[in-house]
Amino acid sequence: MMIPASCGWASPVPSQSVGFGYAIAEAIPEALSRLGARRVLVVSTNSLAGTGGLAELVRDAAGSSAVRVLSGVAAHTPRRDVARIASALEGMDGVITIGGGSVCDAAKVARLCHANGVVGDGFVDQLLDRMFDGTAGEVKPPTMPFVAIPTTLSAGEYTPFGGVTDEARARKQVVSYKNMAPDIVILDGAMGVATPPGLWLSTGARAIDHAVETWCSINPTPLSDATSLYALSLLLPALKRSRDQPDHTGHRLAGFMGAWLATQGCVARVDLGASHGIGHALGGTAGMPHGQTSCVMLPHVLRYNAAVNGDRQQNLVQALNLSNRPLSDLITEFFASLGLPTRLRDTNVRRDQLVEVALASMDDKWVHTNPRMIGDEKTVMSLLEAAW
Repeated sequence: MMIPASCGWASPVPSQSVGFGYAIAEAIPEALSRLGARRVLVVSTNSLAGTGGLAELVRDAAGSSAVRVLSGVAAHTPRRDVARIASALEGMDGVITIGGGSVCDAAKVARLCHANGVVGDGFVDQLLDRMFDGTAGEVKPPTMPFVAIPTTLSAGEYTPFGGVTDEARARKQVVSYKNMAPDIVILDGAMGVATPPGLWLSTGARAIDHAVETWCSINPTPLSDATSLYALSLLLPALKRSRDQPDHTGHRLAGFMGAWLATQGCVARVDLGASHGIGHALGGTAGMPHGQTSCVMLPHVLRYNAAVNGDRQQNLVQALNLSNRPLSDLITEFFASLGLPTRLRDTNVRRDQLVEVALASMDDKWVHTNPRMIGDEKTVMSLLEAAW
């Protein structure tokens, strides 16, 4: 029997349009027409910006509206890249991103900086520092039209917040503000075909983490239960099938749609847990890709939380018609079957970094909304040691 959320408040999802199943050549002109954008900046990573790359495809689809292509956005969204984009937005009336979560997050925060007349490394640092310490005063919301085209399953395209790394302190911080999410997201399965298999599958693990931690949240809603469950029913087969048939655009599109649904609870203010919170610290402090953090940490966080929500976890197992075993074990085996790492020692994280990661984790909101209380860094350290 399904165990529904018992009580609570559901917040509406911010207004956003998602185009799914259309080819980029058709969808981009429609998106720019809807938004009235005529001078747009295209932002991508270096890997997508070469001749014949996806950034060129996007620029060609935008036609004369694409004034400039800016590439080179690094993983984990360093502040310096936010400053570069904020400066490049001068004179533009729209922005298109093509790539994963780091590119999208960089543009989100850059739009916020641009809306407040803040450009350049030092000024961006000042604004973000003031926002984090609560002394920023009135901050204007971003209004520049924004179209996002994902190539991975990290799903930052749907959220009104973005992670930014403070390089000076090796800390990843979350900037949250109204209207930060893109106005339009375009899901084209062909945009995932060129994504390296390891990146595609690991960001798929991130999407699974979104769905599972939303389901296991301290404040789920009937809507978040529905989207999380359906997201997992799409993601689990889509990841296996796209691994076996990497050129199949239908499997990629199913993955994109699963990632979209997996994050809807979080967008509607359903809190996540320590897999995400510790993952932010592993990313900002140790440089570990977020998809990998989910592969490694989610099972250990589920085991830790089973003392308080084990029934809820097994209810998800039953709803997905999985074998009647602990959810943590099933997820570990699924990630391993995709060839993804399931231990920290199999990634680039060093054991001597774990103490710093544990300390940084205690600054993350979602460590403190974990279903089972985490009162200090010692508990985080025990989870990291178990994951080692």
